[in-house]
Amino acid sequence: MRLIILLFLGFSFTVFAQKSRGTASDVSQLARPHNLNVVGGQVYRFELPFANATRMVDVYIPMACAGKKGLKTLYMHDGQMLFDSTQTWNKQEWGVDELYYNKLGRYFHPQFIVVGIHNDPPNRYAEFFPQKVAQYMPESYRNKLLAAQWNGQLRADAYLNWIEDTLVPFIEKTYQTSHKTKDRMVLGSSMGGLISLYALCEKPKLFGAAACLSIHTPMINFGMFDEGMVEALVIPFNIYLEQEFKADKKHRLYIDRGTATLDAYYGPYHDRLLNTLALVGYGPKNPRFLEAIVEGAAHDEKSWAKRLDVPILFMLSSDNSQ
Repeated sequence: MRLIILLFLGFSFTVFAQKSRGTASDVSQLARPHNLNVVGGQVYRFELPFANATRMVDVYIPMACAGKKGLKTLYMHDGQMLFDSTQTWNKQEWGVDELYYNKLGRYFHPQFIVVGIHNDPPNRYAEFFPQKVAQYMPESYRNKLLAAQWNGQLRADAYLNWIEDTLVPFIEKTYQTSHKTKDRMVLGSSMGGLISLYALCEKPKLFGAAACLSIHTPMINFGMFDEGMVEALVIPFNIYLEQEFKADKKHRLYIDRGTATLDAYYGPYHDRLLNTLALVGYGPKNPRFLEAIVEGAAHDEKSWAKRLDVPILFMLSSDNSQ
């Protein structure tokens, strides 16, 4: 299923706390509302153990969800960019709280809370790059990237394992959210889109739906302009998906790209990904797959915020799975 979104028409698709250290159980007792500028609810900030350090997590509880049990959960990457533009590096935000309180409030949908996982800036590329793709890459490129881009180590599998083993149990215990696969969703943009797709492939029992906005199909990072670099990443990524990914009646997948700024260069790589996804069952006739071309959209939080209702409502769409 493909969706064309015309931003200038304002079209939207309506398918339908304080920092603390220690163990996860320790911080769950010490959480306080955080002072981010949000509407329609409250953000709680936690600092959870992560390898030999910690990882910041912001949890947005809409007013409509306060005190309720068994809710769905939306896990979002780059969590420091979600709620308050006065606190972000580029003074932009996803506006998740405004979306929930204003835009989504116009439609009937299952209630959910939002878990924003802060990224690790020095290791973001290594953490969001689909790790098992490296097995299909030429050794020379793999070794070069390990030294120049991945700080000597790929980290995606460790990141996803931490989400599964530490973060999700903590959230489900602390907020008594649903433990069902179909009630957990994951969403990210750019490289966060890649790790979201990778999560759906590697952790099918963890997440029931994934949304990948402006999915970074060229897969390159800043400063990577060597001849053949894209081919050394894109082809292995699609081979990995073809061999390891398969559509079923239990999982939903949304992908999109814009047509401005960085997204303007995505066309050929996006089309290649669509062909691969069709081979594994996520094609135009699959009602659990939605793809969008967002006319005029740039590669930034303001553009993603304008269409965030599309993937969220799609992932929340009811069906008979699970």
